[in-house]
Amino acid sequence: MINRNWQSLLERPCTPLNNVPPSSRYEEYCEGYFATESPCYMLGITVKAAVVNNELACPGSTLLDEINAFDAAEVSGTNLGQLNVITVSSFCGPEGLVWGLDLCQPEDGQLSIGQSTRASHRAEVYDLDGLMGPFQSLIGTVDEKRFPFMPGSHVPAAMKSKTCRDTGTLYAALALGVPEDRRTNACLMMENTGFCAGETDFFLKGQEVLEAQAQSVLAIGENQRVRYSKVFVGIASVQIGPGQTGCAVAMAPYFRMAQGAFVKERDMTTMTIEDWEELTAQRFQTNRN
Repeated sequence: MINRNWQSLLERPCTPLNNVPPSSRYEEYCEGYFATESPCYMLGITVKAAVVNNELACPGSTLLDEINAFDAAEVSGTNLGQLNVITVSSFCGPEGLVWGLDLCQPEDGQLSIGQSTRASHRAEVYDLDGLMGPFQSLIGTVDEKRFPFMPGSHVPAAMKSKTCRDTGTLYAALALGVPEDRRTNACLMMENTGFCAGETDFFLKGQEVLEAQAQSVLAIGENQRVRYSKVFVGIASVQIGPGQTGCAVAMAPYFRMAQGAFVKERDMTTMTIEDWEELTAQRFQTNRN
């Protein structure tokens, strides 16, 4: 049964979060969400890519370079390092809230980049940066931590990653589909990774990837009998040169928010991410330290 507070939140959606309990056990740290602890949760969105020089190979193994590249991607932009990530499936249900969409959206709103149509199903397509930017604002970077995940946390996440040592362009992409009726359907994530050998100008191929990402949401909608009104798409890519290893990751953690990240005196569903930053800046770890 849907929690009544959250159901009204999705119907308005502008109910204050004061009585909603997806908070972590820590003042300064977010942590992974597990259903045995709370029925309510947050979802953050990231797509990242990084490249490292090959310098850790040992006889018969290149695995250490690959791990190094994956770790570099984890802390590129939004800091998701030092985590025990548990790969799970890709649905954010009626008791989940998407950070940057359901609360703390960008001040300028979400950027529409077109529409995607499949048969009679049409959805507005938006730039995923409008979700990834606010999530980085919440968590911070590896050098400027705000409300990071507790180091060593077990964090379930929708995730796909790809590591490569060949010369070319490596990418990760993600699409988030938002259903018309969120009271009875889940948001859908479609994560994707790929590699284009020898590719140096990836722009046009990247556009093809984004179009496929949007179409994939509508295709799954056909399978599941769900209509999606909005689709967010984004991609991260990296050039791999000779003697290098790259990694690209699409990762969307299911989490509970640090207690210090809540603004109890305000309705966070109507706040912008800029408002949130101003009101919580003194609690950021980077400012406390």
